[in-house]
Amino acid sequence: MSTAVLAVIIVIIIIIAGVGAYVFLTTTSTQSSTTSSTSTSSSTTTTTVTQTVTSPTTATVTSTATVTKTTTESGPTSTLTGSLNLITFTDPSNAWLQAAADSFEALHPGVTITITAQGFASYTTTEKTSLQAQSSTYDIITDTSTSALGFAQYVSNLNKMVTLNSSDIPAPQLNFGGYYQLANGTKDLIGIPYDTSTFTIFYNQTLLSNSTLNAQFQKEYGFSMSPPWASWQAILDVDNFLVTQTHTIPYGMITDGSESHDIIDTYPAVFGYYYSHDSSISGSNPSGGLLNYNIMFNGFAGASGIPSPSFNGTAGTQALQMMYNLMRYDPQPAGTTVNYGTVFAPLQAGEAWGALMFTADASTLLSAQNISSSIAVSLCPGGYAETGTDFYAINKYSNNQALAAAFIQYLVSPSVNARIYTSSGEFPISKAATAILTSNSSIPQEARNVIQEVFQTGAVGWANPPNLTITSSTLIPAFNQPVYNFLTGTTNSTSAAQQALDTAAAAWIKAVG
Repeated sequence: MSTAVLAVIIVIIIIIAGVGAYVFLTTTSTQSSTTSSTSTSSSTTTTTVTQTVTSPTTATVTSTATVTKTTTESGPTSTLTGSLNLITFTDPSNAWLQAAADSFEALHPGVTITITAQGFASYTTTEKTSLQAQSSTYDIITDTSTSALGFAQYVSNLNKMVTLNSSDIPAPQLNFGGYYQLANGTKDLIGIPYDTSTFTIFYNQTLLSNSTLNAQFQKEYGFSMSPPWASWQAILDVDNFLVTQTHTIPYGMITDGSESHDIIDTYPAVFGYYYSHDSSISGSNPSGGLLNYNIMFNGFAGASGIPSPSFNGTAGTQALQMMYNLMRYDPQPAGTTVNYGTVFAPLQAGEAWGALMFTADASTLLSAQNISSSIAVSLCPGGYAETGTDFYAINKYSNNQALAAAFIQYLVSPSVNARIYTSSGEFPISKAATAILTSNSSIPQEARNVIQEVFQTGAVGWANPPNLTITSSTLIPAFNQPVYNFLTGTTNSTSAAQQALDTAAAAWIKAVG
């Protein structure tokens, strides 16, 4: 072999050795870097979920939620996994609920949420049947203020499962159906409210502030037609002036006296004024009565430890006779034409100046092109309202209670809760959510005023019927039937009112013990 050839071979060997060493060192470094990246490095992806909906005004409001997921090579950081089944009743708010479920699933890819909606008349039967069988089918159930305590034995105590900001959710909204007082005096948190639903007065502010009519009214009655009203008699005076004296409109403030259920809501709304002004029945609780018994029982316990009915005395008969008079300004015959589904219709048509109704039923009224900008909301005379909030509760037989609690916590977070308005026209339970909406300039000012007014009614929504375990099954029909007979009768005498209320009170005493 020549010297030249040998030199070439030696050079080639040296080059191969160098490349091998370089590859070895590079591979080692890469492996080390990869190991470190697996344990410490992360990547962040941001997804923007935008939902454009038409609010109960003429404005189109865009609600945007930004979902940020931080992932490592081993997957998402979210530890929430599992499936949730939620049952509720058919309601406009379900559009918001479904959108919230979708965004929660986006935040937690290991979670799936199924929502079942049934008619209002049947969903509680489905819930109760399932819970009585100790079934885990439904993780989250829905109930109302008056039905909530009927589910108390089947649902979990949420005191340590959900964190509530007491300054963010009005106490009356939480108390009426959210808490169940045990025999030892402690309170279980059995449900979380998600909407501000109150029974209060919607009115045509354009009509009531008419300068010509007001001048004539003030000259005769000595006060303005516009709220606040000092008493229910003041509202009756407005009815009489606009309907009987001036024939401005055919109907007054529409007052629902339907027997099927509605009386048990309308009567306490009227009775609240008389209850708070009569210390012989309200005692030291003029604004709400005792927890779960509320204002239709005395604000103090009797000798047996149970309060007596409060409505079968002077205050109660005055309230019932006032309700009778208010209903004379309804479409006739009284008690048969007006109900939850129609109470707002005369106001919407410009045929009535107001309606005593649930805020949750106002979406149609507030979206009516002809009158929505004229609608405002007021407290009842004396500065109060009645609550009719809906709740989410957790099935104590559920296998996914922690996940259910996390989803409910998510629903009442301000940014999510605010979307109940933009999605469905209903009103948020959260004070911070309300602030988000009232500062949104894309919502007309009149609508923002209503949002704020509704939240304010929730803060004083204490004029409530009882929400005991037997309220729906026993107390409501025992009260509504004799009262309905009086309201649709031909005489508004004190003795007839007293007899109707005595009949109801006797049935309540027998039922409660």
